[in-house]
Amino acid sequence: METASRENWGSRIGFVLAVAGSAIGLGNIWKFPYITGLNGGGAFVLLYLICILFCGVPLMICELAIGRKAKANPEKALELLSEGRNKMCKYIAVLVAIGAVFQAYISSPGLGMVLLLLAIWLYRKGIAMVGTLSVITALLILSYYSVIGGWLIEYTLMAFSGNMDFKTVDQAGQVFGNFISNTPRVVLWNYIFMALSALMLLGGIKGGIERWSKILMPALFILLLVIVVRSVTLPGAEKGVEFLLKPDFSKLSASGALEALGHSFYTLSLGMAIGITYGSYLSSKENLFSSTFGVVVVDTMAAVLAGLAIFPAVFAMGFGPEAGPSLIFKVLPVTFNSIPGGLGWLWGGFFFAMLIIAALTSAASLLECGVTYMVDRWNMNRKLAILILYIALTTLGYLSCVSIADWSKLELLYTGLVSCFGAHLIPGNWFDLLDKLTSNWIIPLIGFAEVVFVGWFWRIHNAAQEIRIGAEATCDKNIFVRLTGLHKDPVYQNSVSGFSSMTLWAFMTRYCAPIVIFALFLKAVGINIGF
Repeated sequence: METASRENWGSRIGFVLAVAGSAIGLGNIWKFPYITGLNGGGAFVLLYLICILFCGVPLMICELAIGRKAKANPEKALELLSEGRNKMCKYIAVLVAIGAVFQAYISSPGLGMVLLLLAIWLYRKGIAMVGTLSVITALLILSYYSVIGGWLIEYTLMAFSGNMDFKTVDQAGQVFGNFISNTPRVVLWNYIFMALSALMLLGGIKGGIERWSKILMPALFILLLVIVVRSVTLPGAEKGVEFLLKPDFSKLSASGALEALGHSFYTLSLGMAIGITYGSYLSSKENLFSSTFGVVVVDTMAAVLAGLAIFPAVFAMGFGPEAGPSLIFKVLPVTFNSIPGGLGWLWGGFFFAMLIIAALTSAASLLECGVTYMVDRWNMNRKLAILILYIALTTLGYLSCVSIADWSKLELLYTGLVSCFGAHLIPGNWFDLLDKLTSNWIIPLIGFAEVVFVGWFWRIHNAAQEIRIGAEATCDKNIFVRLTGLHKDPVYQNSVSGFSSMTLWAFMTRYCAPIVIFALFLKAVGINIGF
């Protein structure tokens, strides 16, 4: 199915760095430290690593296999590989439609209408609808993600110019509040950040994303290591290291365990079309197992190093680890300013510059999903696709820029949303609405659909044959293998006896991952599942 006209990655290291760049974003360096602080430190980190291994890795392999096999954007890839086995989608669509009517009658007419439209879409398009939805999700995320990227540009300049000399967290909080309320300035930085992301894509896969990833990812790790060395050598820093690396399960709640699972999903950029899109440019010579584990190792290293960069300094300067989302923009500037030697501006500048790099590599990956879709779907010129998406996303991002504090500047939109969906479903601003919609609802559902598709629609033995290309694996024809469905793989019927990573991947994909992901979704949307 591979086409000669489709571009491939220039090297395995380039591919790994590009995918790692999509994964290593603000989720690793901003969100991971603060949710670790809120959930007790080391115990949360350990559980997060377990979730990465048993949930994140299987799904990433699924996405890469789908993309490489079909050599197409997510919508076309799922359509090609479903091979007409979409009857089950029609049954599911009917059930969703019934639920939509019930939802509209008892609770929210607007939500019921959305569910009904999704049911009609699923009935007509089948599993390909999931691919299109994943592309839309990636672009929705980018529309508000780029706003944070703009904040980082502001804070980087503020640090290097010596204007981030905050004495207290309250003072830092006041400055941050004043900045995000300055709509023209926030919009300007958003436009600039999006322009930088778009520039990374102009050279295509090899000359654009891969080339910039080879430059930016090493730079990110160099900056991260410099900050880690400064942080862990501060007097009293050992308390922060102990907090991060020493598990204390008494501080880990059921909600914290679910957050570890959800973050393992989010940090690898799963369910956002990136895996399938990047996989579609992957050569059949590449080993999907080793490539995936390479990405996971680099991503996890970045998350742990981010913790080592932040917590030792926070503890050494006498602050608490439970500051939450405000840790980066309120607590850390005061922390850097308190570091002895008068070079707080330098460490703060390095830190925020590092965050810009992490944000840019992730933003470019999200934007590439939309570009690849438009080029494949409508045979559009790549530069024109980038321009159209730039205009569309900065326009949508404007809503996040003006409503980051509350809905006061978008009262008409807020009134319409509340009348359609109810106030209980609408969070404090447009930014939070998109984040909640994508992170809690759409991404888990897409991930669930993908593992079910690979395990039961495309069939696990077909996926195994694709994954086997470029890799060697063995498996015994025992009952465990029959449970995974790999006994149908003709390659396995004459394979060398022995248990393999392929067997474990198949079992996790078919049974464990769907159950865990669906449980996460139910809990995230407020349905009590007993824990």
